[in-house]
Amino acid sequence: MNKQDRIDELEEKLDKALKHTYVYDTHTLHCADGELYIGYGEDRSLVINIDTIYNDLPFLISQVCKEQKKNQDDTLERIKNSLDGLL
Repeated sequence: MNKQDRIDELEEKLDKALKHTYVYDTHTLHCADGELYIGYGEDRSLVINIDTIYNDLPFLISQVCKEQKKNQDDTLERIKNSLDGLL
């Protein structure tokens, strides 16, 4: 791969990285002036308009609950398999 191809590849990766942010863990939540502030990482924050997040809450809650249920079911299945292996 020549230098220009490598530069193009890295620029494409950078462009994708700038469009998406993965937040693994949050450390601060607060509201001020009609905005919700979510602190994450070392010194990063996500700011969302309160009206927007309020309108999105029904969808967010249903999706989070659905994903959490899948995680719980998976964990329960792994526990059962572990117990079966002990008997």
